[in-house]
Amino acid sequence: MKNAFKTLLNTVLLCTFVSVNQQSLAESSATSDTVKATPNIVLVLADDMSWFDIGAYHQAIDYVPKNAITPNIDKIAEEGMMFTRSFTATAMCGVTRQQLYTGIYPVRNGAYGNHTRVYDGVKSAAHYFRDMGYRVGLAGKGHIYPKASFPFEKAGGENKTAKGESSFGIDVTRRFMARDKDQPFFLIVASANPHGPWNRGDTKQYPKNKLEVPVFLNDTPGLRHRLSQYLAEVSDLDREVGLLEAEVEKLGIKNDTIFIFTSEQGSSLPFGKWTNYDSGLQTAFIIRWPNNIEAGTTSAAMIEYVDVVPTLTDLVKGTVPENLDGSSFKPVLLGQATEHKDYVYGIQTSLNVHEGAPYPIRSVRGKQYKLIHNIYAEGKFSNVITENDWFKDELKAEKKINKSNYARYVTRPEFELYDIIKDPFEQVNIIDQPQHKDKITALKSHLSNWMAQQGDLGLETEMVVCERKGFSHRRCP
Repeated sequence: MKNAFKTLLNTVLLCTFVSVNQQSLAESSATSDTVKATPNIVLVLADDMSWFDIGAYHQAIDYVPKNAITPNIDKIAEEGMMFTRSFTATAMCGVTRQQLYTGIYPVRNGAYGNHTRVYDGVKSAAHYFRDMGYRVGLAGKGHIYPKASFPFEKAGGENKTAKGESSFGIDVTRRFMARDKDQPFFLIVASANPHGPWNRGDTKQYPKNKLEVPVFLNDTPGLRHRLSQYLAEVSDLDREVGLLEAEVEKLGIKNDTIFIFTSEQGSSLPFGKWTNYDSGLQTAFIIRWPNNIEAGTTSAAMIEYVDVVPTLTDLVKGTVPENLDGSSFKPVLLGQATEHKDYVYGIQTSLNVHEGAPYPIRSVRGKQYKLIHNIYAEGKFSNVITENDWFKDELKAEKKINKSNYARYVTRPEFELYDIIKDPFEQVNIIDQPQHKDKITALKSHLSNWMAQQGDLGLETEMVVCERKGFSHRRCP
């Protein structure tokens, strides 16, 4: 009888244990699902950084110059997904940021000039994620107008000096990340690196005589000097990424955080910033979300900055805000698709930049061919590079040796066509080759339709850019 009772008691205890354990597992699973549904988001945005100046891209792509030392960014790539065809629609700071934050292309959001503002009533990530229960902060560079469209909490300052632990006020950033642990946060860290003046980082890491010069730049002592200074700031940016990663680790939130690194537009060397070449419009884009995005993956899907906000809202809540130009590439991130877009677009407005003159540029890029339309090719393409004494000297020196690399930077035909598979740095304009006639016609049609959808009138739109100014400056008083 005792043995029977003992057996019965053990059975009851075992059933109770299993029941409690199953309940615990269910609760744990529910908690895990809740965390995954509301991950933190850290988006690190560089400033004037060429997409290929990251070690992880050196390993993945054979034609890029292999200079940069970026172990912290490389680590994010090892643990997440790296995109090899990511683009901004404009290679200028303010315009890039406002399309990234709103999910709307520049002309349609109103901020298509570098110091301009979006239309009243345009919403940004600050609204969308605040409405989803997030704390939404911005550390570092703003360059966004008006404040009502970008109501970010200040999560750091802006520091473009040679001193200081970071260029974005990391002490405030740390406090923002650690606060209110029960509430998820969306944090944009807008570093000032490697925007000029190049006064941070250690140039000893980059001996001038050992650098690989990009094929679209002239290999001269002056260029190598500038490249060394610029790359030193790239490594200082990488150090800042390491500081943020250390904070994520310290807080124990790595698995519950979507971490993005992206490079903004290209550097302020020729053919980068202020152009529609891929050296200007293409961006680095690396995203990590442990247990959701497969580690160590590379994607050739074509994505744009306007796609980022809808993708993040889709990842978090499975919904996308209405009336955006961007679309979600969530299926690519989750391994459910390998393609996203067939075409990406570009726009450059030069009238209101420092030393700028009217020179509207538009472009459309497919998977193999890219068409650039220099709408006012008879005008003067100018900016702070072309008016710099160094560049003027380089231009003169180039003429003496019968080269025309920089000459074609300042003087261009109305149309340019490039085979970006055979010629990824756009060195040979094939617009006059008859076999491409049908492709040119199709690309012109795609570009014209996009401009019409955006309300973009080309030169006419450029000439009224000062009506969109965010603040008074010498080009738009």
